[in-house]
Amino acid sequence: MSIKIGIIGATGIVGSEFISLLEERKISVADLRLFASEKSDGRKIHFNGKSIAVEKLEKPKLKDLDYLFFCSSEEISKEFIPMAAADNICCIDNSAAFRLHRDVPLVIPEINPHALENHRNIIANPNCSTIVALMALFPLHQRFGLSGFCVSTYQAVSGVGCSGIEALKQDIVGNFALSQDVFGEQILQNAIPKIGQFSPNGYSSEELKMSNESRKILSLQRLKVSSTCVRLPILRAHSMSIIAKFKNPFDLGEAERLLSTNEHIDYFPSAFPTPLKQACKNNIGIGRLRKDTFLKNAATMWVVGDQIRKGAALNAIQIMEHLELIKCQR
Repeated sequence: MSIKIGIIGATGIVGSEFISLLEERKISVADLRLFASEKSDGRKIHFNGKSIAVEKLEKPKLKDLDYLFFCSSEEISKEFIPMAAADNICCIDNSAAFRLHRDVPLVIPEINPHALENHRNIIANPNCSTIVALMALFPLHQRFGLSGFCVSTYQAVSGVGCSGIEALKQDIVGNFALSQDVFGEQILQNAIPKIGQFSPNGYSSEELKMSNESRKILSLQRLKVSSTCVRLPILRAHSMSIIAKFKNPFDLGEAERLLSTNEHIDYFPSAFPTPLKQACKNNIGIGRLRKDTFLKNAATMWVVGDQIRKGAALNAIQIMEHLELIKCQR
């Protein structure tokens, strides 16, 4: 495939990962347009041996593209996506702006690629923690039938972008002002159980995303999900402890076989993944799998995934690759 691609938010963490992955996966790009805010206008970024100038994001510039990847704010997505989609540009959005819209597919290609059929040029990339959790749970769901899960996440500072990384760096040298602005607390030597804003029921917006998005992706509207999302002073890769309850009897040996033979999972039968081990990797790491001693027909596991790769940029690129495959098959 030789395609024309635009990336909005090209100078951010996820945008930069997009560019690296396009090269790494040897995608034939006929034209690459990079967009960002005015402060990045004219900045040069290298891609496939060429130097590409970043352009200030403006509506008239979003023309003659096959795909637009949005890795910026919800506000930007809401403003620019409807216009681009109407101009027959396929928009793949990494924000939460359209994830729960009835007519917008919310897709993890390894799980629900069928949702891409008959899309209307707007496709949502799930929340990074949702992707990591469901990539671990889906093989077990196919065999045992998932009825619900309880998850505690331990999320890296890069989940909020460059400002999160800079805040941690400033904390290390004793400047805590940025950390207070970004996280509401000092992040160094700390754990902050608040990601997003709290809702009236006490759950944060990050926690509600995991519940609502999991139900939509798995087409399980009665799926029970409870989560607590925590920010830790880690640079990259999210970790989580998951207790998953199943409808059918859970067999540990069968579960280990399913996970160890899954090409998208790094299974640790006698060890465990960590953020340092899984950073910059495409696969999700799973370890410490065991029968839960509190719930019947339940498993407990430790899961780690790079939230910038599979949790964001890679998943979106895989969506594009699947769409191109659909075109070839027609």
